[in-house]
Amino acid sequence: MADVTVFVDDAVLGHLPPICVKDGTPTNDRLTLAQDVGGRTGLGVAWLLVLAGPLGWVGLLVLSAFRRGSELLTVTLPYSETAYNRMKQAKGARLQAELILAGSALAAILSLLLRTTDSRLLALGLAVIAGGALIRAILVSITLHRMNVRLFLDASRRWVTLSGVHSTFADAIHHDDGAPMRRST
Repeated sequence: MADVTVFVDDAVLGHLPPICVKDGTPTNDRLTLAQDVGGRTGLGVAWLLVLAGPLGWVGLLVLSAFRRGSELLTVTLPYSETAYNRMKQAKGARLQAELILAGSALAAILSLLLRTTDSRLLALGLAVIAGGALIRAILVSITLHRMNVRLFLDASRRWVTLSGVHSTFADAIHHDDGAPMRRST
């Protein structure tokens, strides 16, 4: 995977070569991607206020209410149907793993309420299933992270770096003489 830097206007308007950013195959299909590029999006160490009890909770609510809004960048990228379907299947697999995790964890907790040997064995079996679903969800999330194109704005806000793109797409950006684009690795 490669990184390529283009004008923000080109990325927002979709003025990019008709080559899939993930597969490197020619395509006329486009995918609109919105990503937070505002830097810090969370509350950071302020979450430690949860440990301070009710006063900390109130402080956390106040901090979150006055937190600066996130900056969203929406770009239109050439994206093949095949790459989109792979991403869609991975999202479905992650959702399935998350549902199995939640259901088996809840069933394990409920079975412990019966306080019998059989229910404890059932809870253990369900906990093993929940552990497997957790591992599956983590692995699929890592795969999804690799499938995504990440966006990074420079300080001038004129250039956006597309990270995790196919090298063929990056080469097409580099060799496109008609558009004001540039490539960096």
